[in-house]
Amino acid sequence: MRVLLPLLCALAGAAADFEPAELIRLHPLGGRAGTAVEIEILGTHLDTATSVEFDCADLEWKHTTSRDKGKLTGVIAIAPGTSLGGHMLRVLTAHGPTSSLLFNVGQFPAFIESDHRAVPSLPAEIYGRLDGPTDHDTYWFTAKAGERWLFDLRAMEHGSAVEARMMLVNGKGERLVYNDDRDQFDENPLIEHTFTEAGLYGVKLDQYRGPRGFTFGKNNAYILRISALPRFRWVSPLGARRGTTARLTIDASSSSQIREVYLTELRRGEYARMTYPHTMPVAFRNDPARSASVRRINGRFAAGVAQFAIPASAPTGLWRLWLAGPNGVAEGPNIEISDTPEFTEESSMRAMPALPAFTINGSLAQPRERDRYRVEARAGEPLHFWTLSTQLGAPWLDTVLTLRDPDGKKIAEDDDVVAGYGGLLGNPDSSLFYTPAKSGPLILEVLDRLNRGGPAFPYRLKFDRRKPGFQLFTTPENLTVRKGTVAIAKIHLVREAGFAGPVDVWFEGLPQGMAEMRSQFRADQLFEPNADGADMLIPEIPFRIEAPAAPGVYSLRVMGKAADGQVAEAHTATMIGPIYQGDWNFYRRPVPAITLTVIE
Repeated sequence: MRVLLPLLCALAGAAADFEPAELIRLHPLGGRAGTAVEIEILGTHLDTATSVEFDCADLEWKHTTSRDKGKLTGVIAIAPGTSLGGHMLRVLTAHGPTSSLLFNVGQFPAFIESDHRAVPSLPAEIYGRLDGPTDHDTYWFTAKAGERWLFDLRAMEHGSAVEARMMLVNGKGERLVYNDDRDQFDENPLIEHTFTEAGLYGVKLDQYRGPRGFTFGKNNAYILRISALPRFRWVSPLGARRGTTARLTIDASSSSQIREVYLTELRRGEYARMTYPHTMPVAFRNDPARSASVRRINGRFAAGVAQFAIPASAPTGLWRLWLAGPNGVAEGPNIEISDTPEFTEESSMRAMPALPAFTINGSLAQPRERDRYRVEARAGEPLHFWTLSTQLGAPWLDTVLTLRDPDGKKIAEDDDVVAGYGGLLGNPDSSLFYTPAKSGPLILEVLDRLNRGGPAFPYRLKFDRRKPGFQLFTTPENLTVRKGTVAIAKIHLVREAGFAGPVDVWFEGLPQGMAEMRSQFRADQLFEPNADGADMLIPEIPFRIEAPAAPGVYSLRVMGKAADGQVAEAHTATMIGPIYQGDWNFYRRPVPAITLTVIE
């Protein structure tokens, strides 16, 4: 079964002495493939931990070195060849499974902050944390004249709440280069620098505290990767149809290093930009048991173009682009493999194809550019246009879709799928629904909200004839109840723009002995961001879950049906964060199933 998003809600147990176990932070935030790493896990009720569970068998909890209520330490063995990037981790306890966090697998020699303030050699991955409101970290290294190094800070989107800023300084502490956010939507800083003189240099990390003066609590770990990898700037197009040959133009520094290109099917830990509602394809499934079984498509690279023969049997959805060379492996953005006809921007500018669904690969190649497409509308037949760009990892484009009549009058518009701030909550891709009252031509415009443009502004414009609908998700991530007591599960309703009316919801697959559970969302229960865009108003219905007699793990299905007959299944997901305790924000990863764990 499938499932999706957060974990903010606390379970309310009928017994005062019971509460679910949760995780707060991992430190270090990962380790190098082929090594063993000692890790500290902060959370609650960890004194009752029985084991640590990962999303694949390439990661193994070898042994526990210490544990108390708030902290568990032990050793993780990382097999050679383990997939690079984020992996899901949770602890199994007498209070049930904990919430999940990300453990990141790297490729370079690893150093822990407390062990090294002087980095003995490069490349390196430094695992540190920013504790408290005044903490900052500086790492010193030597560089030769003409050397190019990429300083890549990884925290947000990689399992941490830290939003950091980074400065490169010379041996006297004088600033050479500064970066806060690497692009419009990724708040992790990145600096690429070629040194003109040999000598001692430092990289300084500090927290961005914002106008509210907040810090990031205990979820404050980071990874500083210093490497000579290529730096991705942009890729276009951002997808292709299976059964075809895809030609992806790649702009990256040091592209002469690239010896190999390939795609891998996206794993759960790599879904960094999932929102509610979501318009990118999300797969609610378990990852393969071994990294060697992750689906892969090899390509060829020459003169800045990666060419892939996409098998007709390739699963549709999101795939990760990778570049490999003598200095290591660099990950790129996500690429969508679809099963609908695909067209270029040039072939579709005059008139969109008369098909029930299709994709146009376009780009706002110049500042102030507006791409216009002619649409033949039919009275009463719904039109749905949406873009994929930011959700796939494109660095800058914030699309706006505008539908106009032949005289240029605006009749419908959509800016963001979800309004809000960056990676915390917002989804700046667009999704426009419109049902015309009469037949005739219409003009769809695609533009950037800030009128920017250039080769780094690609998009996928997608079309189908679906009416606006709804999505459902449940919290908490792990529904745990002690035998003979009661827990609270919440169902949350997300309305797409234009969807109105009541929605009936109910549980399926309840264990024997549990009473039927049904309810209804009213038509006046709205879904919308709050005033500052930092969290959301999300309608919710709480359900009392009375534990069945037998301890165990039970799979549940949660369904919803609108008055117009639309049916949707609820999902659940992890939520890495949040910054503000109690708000719906931060980075989500899909969970394969909604489960009820009954414990003694």
